[in-house]
Amino acid sequence: MLEDRFINIDDANIHYIEAGEGLPVLLFHGARFNCRTYEEIGTIETIAAENFHAISVDFPGFGKSSNMNISLSEFIDKFTDAMKLENSVILGASMGGEAVVGFVVNHPEKVNALILTGAVGVSEYQDKLNNIGDKPMLLMWGKNDMVSPVNNYQLLMKYNKNAEFYNVGRQHACYLDDNKSFNSHISDFLSSLKK
Repeated sequence: MLEDRFINIDDANIHYIEAGEGLPVLLFHGARFNCRTYEEIGTIETIAAENFHAISVDFPGFGKSSNMNISLSEFIDKFTDAMKLENSVILGASMGGEAVVGFVVNHPEKVNALILTGAVGVSEYQDKLNNIGDKPMLLMWGKNDMVSPVNNYQLLMKYNKNAEFYNVGRQHACYLDDNKSFNSHISDFLSSLKK
């Protein structure tokens, strides 16, 4: 099991785990999960094996992180600043996917590439999606996702013509259905960023 790490942000103790070295890949979980989910399904190990620096974070009020009275997208901004991270790849699932989109449309200069899986609430950022139209983007959705409808990934693909899309598994948390395909697509995507 990866070692618990903490960083203090605005008097809140924020918990994360990490592995590997290289360009940072930040991982943000969905509402039913925490930072350890990506360890349990092998994603952190996959990222480290591609010579990237995986950093999986507990959102405020989740896992072992203290609560903070700010939006999750604002939190991502504060976390990247506190960790002095630039040019990161950012992965977000479901609620975490919405937070990532909200962060990246406002701070595109801080992000190298995006991985979104079952991201919700994408249409709320439609007027700013042009800001991320040139970012390498990997999209993965469960075939029968009842939580994040197809229009969420279709909207992202409308503004980013080079986005890669894959159906993985069936349910909303598609990485639980088929973590092997999920991690394989991430591995290929990260590998392509090195070229």
